[in-house]
Amino acid sequence: MSTLPFRTPPLAALRAFEAVARLGSLSRAAAELNVTKSAVSHQLRGLEADLGVVLLRRGGTTRRAEPTDAGADLLASVQQALTLLSTACRNVRATALGRQAHRLNISANPSLAALWLAPRIGRFAELHPEIDVQVYLHANHDPAWQEQGIDLAFLHVGDEGPNRPAPGDIPLIRETVIPVCSPSLIPEAERDDPAVFARYRWLEEKHVASPETSWRTWRKRLKLNRAQWQDPLILSGLSTVVSAAVAGAGIALGRSPLIDEELARGGLVPLAPALRMAGSWGYVMRMRPDRRDDAALPVLVEFLLNEARQPAFCPPWPRE
Repeated sequence: MSTLPFRTPPLAALRAFEAVARLGSLSRAAAELNVTKSAVSHQLRGLEADLGVVLLRRGGTTRRAEPTDAGADLLASVQQALTLLSTACRNVRATALGRQAHRLNISANPSLAALWLAPRIGRFAELHPEIDVQVYLHANHDPAWQEQGIDLAFLHVGDEGPNRPAPGDIPLIRETVIPVCSPSLIPEAERDDPAVFARYRWLEEKHVASPETSWRTWRKRLKLNRAQWQDPLILSGLSTVVSAAVAGAGIALGRSPLIDEELARGGLVPLAPALRMAGSWGYVMRMRPDRRDDAALPVLVEFLLNEARQPAFCPPWPRE
């Protein structure tokens, strides 16, 4: 009986894979990593051979490199590991220079952390290298305030039910739901035609108390008859839904602004944008009441509020 090897692939290969998956292009990844395109291609081939699986779809009719299912699974872990390494190296540099880095622990659910927060924390780290931000994940609106020493939590709150904003919460973003798909799935000339919804698979996020993310709600909005109904492919977590949509698996009901980064870089395109629906959920920032006084926390809060004020890829839609 053979055993699986425990060795970790070379860091350079993992960095090359992450860059290509994120940027969608060997050329862009090579420019970011300051190596040749052939070097990136060699790293990818070696990594796929080492792992025994195809990680990226590229070439042929695919206009941009897209992760396979196995690649999407690996990508999330690689990005988290690279973030941890970057944070550790920044802390060592600060110590070597005799400076004590400010440390902030923040917590968010996986969808917000992966799709909206991660790129912004990366930009914040470039602007404020003296502030070390550690990102934790929570589920069910339950950050580990004491166990992980959370300074700031990002909570998904609704208009109704138990998960409403609390006094002192800082409003961050509101959601708008819009159908999206990979640009390779549906020709551009057909994207404003509601008839396309009856011809492609539906992807749906498993989401409680959110009718605007259900295809049953959208079937009525799109005026599809009973014969045009299909059972959607149900996936857990918006980041999983987005990965499947980017890979061309079907039409997803995306939540803006969480999907705006993917829309902006062309991994997703909107369908029938005039039919977007206002979401019943949003995000707030909540500080731990007994947190220590730290001048770094207001800096982070103001940065994220400014990011949230930036024009969204899909402008806000009036609530009905």
